[in-house]
Amino acid sequence: MAQHQMFMGICGGSRPRVHRTEWGHSRLFFALSLGLGLGLAAQQARAQEFSGSGFASLVVGRTTGGCVSSGLAPAFSKGCTRYIADWGHAGVYGDELSASPESRIGLQGTVKFNPSFSVTGQVTARGLKDQHANLEWLYLAYQIAPEWTLQVGRKRLPLYYYSDFQDVGYAYNTIRPSPDVYGWDVVNYNGASLSYATELGPWSLRTDLLFGAEKSSKNAYSRIYSDAPKTVEWSNIGGASVEFSRDWFTGRVSYVRSKFKQTDKDSGVVDVAEDGPAQEFLGLALNADVGHWIVRTEFGRATRKSLNYKAQFYLATLGYRVGDFTLTGGASSYQEDSYADSYTPVKLRSQLLALRYELHKGGALKFQFDRVSDSTVTPGAGSARVLSASYDMVF
Repeated sequence: MAQHQMFMGICGGSRPRVHRTEWGHSRLFFALSLGLGLGLAAQQARAQEFSGSGFASLVVGRTTGGCVSSGLAPAFSKGCTRYIADWGHAGVYGDELSASPESRIGLQGTVKFNPSFSVTGQVTARGLKDQHANLEWLYLAYQIAPEWTLQVGRKRLPLYYYSDFQDVGYAYNTIRPSPDVYGWDVVNYNGASLSYATELGPWSLRTDLLFGAEKSSKNAYSRIYSDAPKTVEWSNIGGASVEFSRDWFTGRVSYVRSKFKQTDKDSGVVDVAEDGPAQEFLGLALNADVGHWIVRTEFGRATRKSLNYKAQFYLATLGYRVGDFTLTGGASSYQEDSYADSYTPVKLRSQLLALRYELHKGGALKFQFDRVSDSTVTPGAGSARVLSASYDMVF
């Protein structure tokens, strides 16, 4: 896992949190957090250490295949085929070569005032329209004890294994984690997390508790299906995760729940009320690095009764590393069941084949072929074959 170890250095020892900033009703929370940080910084009177790092991905891709009907918004329904590569940012490929859906660059800086207190921020620019430069995350970190760390601010919502570092393409061997698993309408949260890290014999253990909220105005995920801008809110977010590793094995279990609300931004009409049942997300990752072999598996379940569905999904990849080359094959699936006759459940299955070449230290070239089968009664993006290539780097 050489590339993963290098990546961890970018984050100052923790996974990064990334996404477009939506301050929403958490503006007061941020003002208080930032005010606290500035007050403590003023008391310290000097910064003892500053560290900076970054990442970038130039990704090009296109779809091929026979013409299929589209259930997406008109802006994403041009051409014969289409592929949703990044649900959270509305990154959609069509049958013309494009670098916009997934290309990105991020810059991160951390100011450490003393061994216990630091402030970290990150700005990310994307090739997508209206996402050219955004403050993706900003949080204060306080190390309560060697094993305990409190972080307050804007962070990545750690629903699943790759969530924390999903934007850092260099950190994994495929061009993207499977959209069948990593495709949700909210990617960040404003709040706090408490982590505990320790060693139990030969095992390394890390646990995290989190709470917060997120308000996404002109939500990108909703824009994939509707031209009418939507405001999506996840309130009362609460969750926990446990990550455990030993030698060649790493596992992770996670649980997150929240209230959900969706509003038409222009009219103010509430599409989905907040007083419905809480939505729940459960995830399990089991990964292994044994010699030249690299195994990545992830299984998840989402229960969203207020949106009339529940879903089961998984991804599984097997890679083999020889020198500077890594060949990876895999499959993924996303299957919904409906709580209401009026809702059409989504049914997706995908296969991939990817080749990674370590071009230089901190930089890699990747080539990938995906085949997507959409068996939904009324397809969204529809079935397609996808060709993509990327140059990913950390610096």
